[in-house]
Amino acid sequence: MAKIAFWITAGPELRDKALANMVLAGRLKANRQQDVEVYFFGPGVQLAGGDDEAITQALKTLSEGQVPVAACPFNAEQYGVSKAVGDQGITMEPAGEALVRLAQEGYQIVGV
Repeated sequence: MAKIAFWITAGPELRDKALANMVLAGRLKANRQQDVEVYFFGPGVQLAGGDDEAITQALKTLSEGQVPVAACPFNAEQYGVSKAVGDQGITMEPAGEALVRLAQEGYQIVGV
């Protein structure tokens, strides 16, 4: 089984790129039973805390598919979306801790 972490730094200006990878993560889990995680960092946190309907639906699909989704709490605070990110059910995990954990657990990290 593959272990893949999607590290999403693409912000609102690259919404479609981030969305495509969120959908891919969900499909890898649902159709291929792969071990997948999604992490929002930097400008990507704005997408996770925004009100874009397609992003919200993708996050819901990931949640329903039991794909772990996390975001950097410091970026969420920086962009003023901490509450919105939390309301989406996204776990807050500092980026350094998340990156080291994913690497130590053997995930291939795909930057988006």
